[in-house]
Amino acid sequence: MQCWHCERPAHATCRFCGRAVCREHVKELPFVLEIYRGRTGQPRALVVADAVWCGVCKPAEDPVDLPDLD
Repeated sequence: MQCWHCERPAHATCRFCGRAVCREHVKELPFVLEIYRGRTGQPRALVVADAVWCGVCKPAEDPVDLPDLD
């Protein structure tokens, strides 16, 4: 695979969109692995702080409704 930015050999793929990136162009964003309710009922999240991000895609900040997925 080649880097999306420079077409040199890639070392990772973006966790959000799948684009390949080399070490020079890799960026990081937090990634939510799981959301659950804790013992007190409070919502909690298991997050990876430094997931690989291509720097091109724009992961949505807010949840997306999926009304047709019943």
